[in-house]
Amino acid sequence: MIDSHIHLSCKCYNQTFPYIDYDGKELTIAADGRREALIEEMKSRGVSCCIEPAIDVDSNELLINLSKESDGFIYPAVGNHPTRCINSKLRDFKKVRKFSEGDGIIAIGETGLDYHYERKDQHRLKQKVWFQWQINLADKLGLPLILHIRQADEDAVKILRRNRKKLHGGVYHCFCGGADIARIYTKEFGLSLGIGGTLLMKPEYRKRLEETVIATPIEYLLLETDGPYVKPERPDDVTGKKWAKARNTSLILPNIAEKIAELKGMMVKDVVRITEENTRRVFKLNNCASYSRYF
Repeated sequence: MIDSHIHLSCKCYNQTFPYIDYDGKELTIAADGRREALIEEMKSRGVSCCIEPAIDVDSNELLINLSKESDGFIYPAVGNHPTRCINSKLRDFKKVRKFSEGDGIIAIGETGLDYHYERKDQHRLKQKVWFQWQINLADKLGLPLILHIRQADEDAVKILRRNRKKLHGGVYHCFCGGADIARIYTKEFGLSLGIGGTLLMKPEYRKRLEETVIATPIEYLLLETDGPYVKPERPDDVTGKKWAKARNTSLILPNIAEKIAELKGMMVKDVVRITEENTRRVFKLNNCASYSRYF
């Protein structure tokens, strides 16, 4: 399996922490661990590699350094998240461009539009400027995009249509929309959809996504976790306080694959194999080892 979207350089992984696990039957919280031990556990459990996109400008350096230390396990994407570009300065464009010129960068992102917050706090114009700039940067480098789009599909589609010739593939990460909008991103723009913890949430949160997974060809689906964020539904025997402290990890990927397999009437091993192949194709991952034998 490949986790197509996780933030392992996030500071919440810096110290000892409890993390979410999946034992093949149910979600649990594992004993406290550290980043290095967690990565080794992920490898031993069939995670062949991870893709880590930037959150803000400063996170680019952190994730690039972690990628270098990981010996090919973490692939870096550089950029500036739409909710973090609000306070950015002119020099930040230069910083991101410099980071993008480094060795081993496989994508630009995460980038896009996020209209979740109050309009006065969104700074939509600045988000659009950064989105367009990162599309241009990805085009110049011939790299795919990692998109973060939240309650902003109308404007995002307009921008992508204006830049159709500049697109080199990519993924709409943490996709939660309906089948109709999914069809636009996949068929019109050739983008994949990142499917993660939302598919393991309560029925009222996952119902529309389930319908989308059923309607979307498996060739457009990637597995992701967005760890430490986007946690699955909390197990009944875990307290809310304990669950709040737990970090999401790539160890839940088999549970996501099982859910996709159930919805599409497929074997789990086929979902794992195809989504792994999809991720390799989208991001041109030629050196990432395969651990699909675990399935």
